[in-house]
Amino acid sequence: MKLSLKFLPIKDMFYSVVPTVGTYGGYLQGMAPKLFPNQWIAIGIGLILSIILAVIFYFENVKAYKKSLAEILATGYFMNFTGRLGKLLKTKTPIHFSFPDGSIKTFTANHISVEIGMPISLASLIKYSEKIEMNSDIVYVREETYSEPFWVRANVQDAKLIVYEFPRTLFSISRYMRKDFTNSQKAEKNSKKIYSFFSEKIDQLRIEYSSEISNERLNFISV
Repeated sequence: MKLSLKFLPIKDMFYSVVPTVGTYGGYLQGMAPKLFPNQWIAIGIGLILSIILAVIFYFENVKAYKKSLAEILATGYFMNFTGRLGKLLKTKTPIHFSFPDGSIKTFTANHISVEIGMPISLASLIKYSEKIEMNSDIVYVREETYSEPFWVRANVQDAKLIVYEFPRTLFSISRYMRKDFTNSQKAEKNSKKIYSFFSEKIDQLRIEYSSEISNERLNFISV
């Protein structure tokens, strides 16, 4: 990520870093007056230490922003898909699915499995999404508790429904962090860290909602 003042506010510089210059300068001169006989030398070294602190502060803010963005997207994805479908699979009620040919097929939870691909980078997300979109159909889940059905990509194999899923919301990260996704090399490097934050949050939510969803039917794989 390129340097941005929003991760190093002037207010924080004024209240945190600037006073530290004098503090470090006085501390260094008091600790070793022979090494720092001149107050300005001590203040200069204090300034250098303060700049180092400011750089650390900046990168911590950048990391916190990326992590926060990934966690927000992960929470939204989990609540709108993983948690929603996981709750359906927890019940014994048959679930109706509407297929592209107009037919409606019904499956019980023990005849449904879900493969959720968790990408490690933007390249793997693109590759996996293209594979799934090429080899599966859009199928609508006829859920009575909602006025509108939601859709998944799935295939019927040996009288079982195999649902294939991946977090499409990760594609939106490049819109929030355009400077980090200006070329394929930067996109790969930056997406790896952000996607790891995303996966960690998903794992946390799976534990948090383990009593409400069917983890047995949700097969998370790294792609």
